[in-house]
Amino acid sequence: MNLEQEYRKNAADSLDLASKQSNGADKSRMLAMAEAWLNLADRIARRFKKRPAIMEHPLVERVLGREPPSRE
Repeated sequence: MNLEQEYRKNAADSLDLASKQSNGADKSRMLAMAEAWLNLADRIARRFKKRPAIMEHPLVERVLGREPPSRE
C-alpha cells in the first residue's frame, strides 16, 4: 500500500467512526479528520502528478456522492 492509499484508508476509517458517533462534537471531529486525510492524499497525488485513487470504501463513496466502483 502506498502513502496515498494509506491516507485514503485512514479517511475511510475516520468516516466509519464518525458514522458511529452519537455525540455531535465527536462526529464533527472525525469528519474533520477524514477531510484532513483526504487533503493529504490529494497532495500526494498532485505531487506525483497522478489522478487521485478511486475511493473504494462504500461509506466514503456515499458521503462524497460517488458511486462505488463495480466489482464485476
